[in-house]
Amino acid sequence: MKAKLYNLITYFWYKILKHPIKMKYTFDSRNKDAKFTVIFLHGIAATSSTWHPTIGIFEKDTGLKNFRFISLDLLGFGKSLRADWLNYDYEEYNRALLKTIKHLHIKNPIILVGHSMGSLIAANFATEYPEKISRLILISPPVLKPEEVSKLPDKFYQKSYSTLPKIADDPIIKTLATFVQKVSSFRAEYLNTVAFERSMKNIVLNRKNYQLFNKLTIPTTIIHGRFDPLVLQSNLAEIAKTNSDFVKLEQVTAHHDISPSKRDKIKIALKGFLEHETI
Repeated sequence: MKAKLYNLITYFWYKILKHPIKMKYTFDSRNKDAKFTVIFLHGIAATSSTWHPTIGIFEKDTGLKNFRFISLDLLGFGKSLRADWLNYDYEEYNRALLKTIKHLHIKNPIILVGHSMGSLIAANFATEYPEKISRLILISPPVLKPEEVSKLPDKFYQKSYSTLPKIADDPIIKTLATFVQKVSSFRAEYLNTVAFERSMKNIVLNRKNYQLFNKLTIPTTIIHGRFDPLVLQSNLAEIAKTNSDFVKLEQVTAHHDISPSKRDKIKIALKGFLEHETI
């Protein structure tokens, strides 16, 4: 009953009255001396806790003392609004991120750091609002070409993700998911949610993603793990070649999640941005 009442109230407030949705932040270093603000966006079926170990390490690095670190829960995940009437598409994520940036009173240049689906959301936001974003660091972006999306039944990558919500109740899948989430950002409880299903359809499997990355006009560092089964390295290499003025591809020995080697690359990129700003 409480859930239905909450859904009704939020529907009226956000859908009917058109109030922008604010995403929840689970960490804010509130660094008053910051020259940059870094906003971390997590992937699908995950929460902002994905980034907390990384932020903890970064905060201890004196070379990163001029950064303000913020981690957000995306719509439908963690502590942010979860509602069946949401579309979980780029437009809603863009509006929510705009509202959240305003709410957090961010005045200095913003660096968006996204992992997996979060990197797609970050890239789309930067193309729509380039004046809001100074730099992008995108970890494991699952960028597919339109023709690859159209071959959904033939692709293991898409088939596995698209069928997860349908098989999530299988005992074997539950056992496997429990194991996987101990060593990754993946959280099994999101598999049967509307947020997962629609985010997968409208964001991860969006036919415009490849074109989106080729349209980036913000300095962008893409970090890819060589053993990542969910990301096509060839697509990222083509994007870095086609859009070489703005996109740089870094490869490390890692899988899909945020490994120490990926964390080191993020750290190097952040310090590079700071040095460039002070030249």
